[in-house]
Amino acid sequence: MSVTSPIDSAACNVMVQDVERAVRFYTRALGMRLESSHSGPAADWAELSGHGLRIVLLGSDRPTVRDAGLHPVHLTIGFEVDEVEGAMLVLRERGVEFAPEVAEDPEFRIAHFSDPDGTPLFLRERKRQGVRAAGVPIAAGP
Repeated sequence: MSVTSPIDSAACNVMVQDVERAVRFYTRALGMRLESSHSGPAADWAELSGHGLRIVLLGSDRPTVRDAGLHPVHLTIGFEVDEVEGAMLVLRERGVEFAPEVAEDPEFRIAHFSDPDGTPLFLRERKRQGVRAAGVPIAAGP
């Protein structure tokens, strides 16, 4: 039995201090595409997509955000890659700083980093060859 839903799509909203700075990071360092943006007295936001993910960067200092009682929440965003070290090299060239150690568990190798506002991000490499979650290699930024 299938269940219908009124939800057409979903996005991860990330509260940021500076929308323009965050857009530069997500597009240049992580290869995401800027789909749309708005800057005005009520709100600053930008919508990005890429790697099977849609992110809305929302300026955290605007009245519409404050008045709604919204505030930064703890979340993490992961990006699936074929090989952690290779992806780290590309992202380091784009200014990304990683945690000193690559974490490992039986199934994955994980490299932790963060965006300019401290939102935790990670690269994840599946150890078993030929088995991969829905992920896309990181593309070059603009």
